Amino acid sequence: MALNILYFGTNHPKSMKPLYALDQEHQIVGVVEWSPKESAPKRVLRQIYHYGKGLRGEVKTLRSFAKKRKIPHINNHSCPINSIEFEEKIKTLQPDLICVSYFGDRIPLSIIEIPKYGGINAHGSYLPNYRGAIPWFWQFYNMEKEGGVTIHRLTEEEDQGEILLQEKFPIELGLTEDRLLQRITEHTTKLMVETVRGIEKTGKVGYENQKMKQEAPKNLFKGHCIQRGEKFIHWDNWDVKRVYHFLRGTNAMELEPPYPGGVWEVQDFKKKESICKKEAYRENQPQPGELKKTKEGYRLLCKNGEVLLKYQFSFKALIMAVIAKK
Repeated sequence: MALNILYFGTNHPKSMKPLYALDQEHQIVGVVEWSPKESAPKRVLRQIYHYGKGLRGEVKTLRSFAKKRKIPHINNHSCPINSIEFEEKIKTLQPDLICVSYFGDRIPLSIIEIPKYGGINAHGSYLPNYRGAIPWFWQFYNMEKEGGVTIHRLTEEEDQGEILLQEKFPIELGLTEDRLLQRITEHTTKLMVETVRGIEKTGKVGYENQKMKQEAPKNLFKGHCIQRGEKFIHWDNWDVKRVYHFLRGTNAMELEPPYPGGVWEVQDFKKKESICKKEAYRENQPQPGELKKTKEGYRLLCKNGEVLLKYQFSFKALIMAVIAKK
């Protein structure tokens, strides 16, 4: 028998594609949308951005999904998940299971305990490593050779519930953020569907002991949210290969855009003799982190080479830059 599912997520494909897959086999009784707190103009810009994606045939929004199926759509701003009003709304929906895919807030235990089977959560790493925020970013930062996706039991503790299903995949040198997120989305969709099928078939979530937690060594990496202006590249220590990989995997986030709406395109890298040794005899020698313009594009100097860059205009980058401003 199909399950009644309450879905928590965002308007990103990492949330939307698993939702559409679950909708093929089960009854979605409501969706809860998380979005950052923004001013009215920024909300309008974000809506325009998602509307544009819909016109291009890409993933649509949680709101449009709910409207088409005539089910409740709840936003975390209009109805906070810690409120009595939210709890009462969830009780009226009578879900069998909560499914969470990249939701931005911790869900209270009082909500998790409402459904018959509690809840499950998708996390973009091979837990227990890389618990916490934006795990794919921190895997680029640490130059990991493997990534993963984990479906675990939903608990009050962040990413610490019992592991139900998980898979690994390679992270090749120079893999882009978009491609990594596509892999995460593919594995999330597959594992989420398989997990819910298992719950439907067996009538339980994992082991009978619902308080079972992951055992994690103390030396595993835990991510955190990025602060405005935070820097990550260690120009004196990182070699050119690591700088290249990080910039490719983060859309060159640490480099100032060439102009509003302009984005850096990371082309390739070249190893060279150490800049410090080669230029030691010159005054005002170039330093790692400096950009130099050439006929072919730009060169970003590193301690043992250079990263080759070009730039281009992006309407998406222009909108997101306006949204990101205070």
